[in-house]
Amino acid sequence: MEPHSPEQDVKIVVTGPYNAGKSEFVQRFGIKPINVAVNGTTVGLDFTHEMIDNFHVHIFGTPGQDHFRDVQQCVARGASGVILVLDSTDPATFAQVEQLTKRIKAVCGRVPLVICANKQDKDGALPPDRIKQMLGFKGKVIGSSALHGEGTKTTLVEVLKQIRKAED
Repeated sequence: MEPHSPEQDVKIVVTGPYNAGKSEFVQRFGIKPINVAVNGTTVGLDFTHEMIDNFHVHIFGTPGQDHFRDVQQCVARGASGVILVLDSTDPATFAQVEQLTKRIKAVCGRVPLVICANKQDKDGALPPDRIKQMLGFKGKVIGSSALHGEGTKTTLVEVLKQIRKAED
């Protein structure tokens, strides 16, 4: 790995409802991603890091259940950007987006946010444009299949572009 300056260190938080695919998303990056889980459910955090576009990106995933809200906020503190992962096949979980966004932004402020419409490989997955419309979201919604690694890097690069633009 090439040396880098601290200004190039970027913390990205990957959050979203339970079972949206956050851990699978995080595990698509780095060499040895860490997952603190019990019976396949994240109870602590996911973590990995990787050099992307001259950024040393530190990627932290949060647990999705509401009773882990303190962990979600602790992990989000100091984030430069947020990726909110949704299960495109489960619109019932979309109602959690507003509360999750408020909770995360309460500790990291107004930072770039990209929605990752995950599980696009499954039957019944809503397309990203439809999800954007349903949520009334003004930002980017990018389709992905974290399980197959499709759209994950596109989503991460998009949030990095927004971070770079906000710094200019």
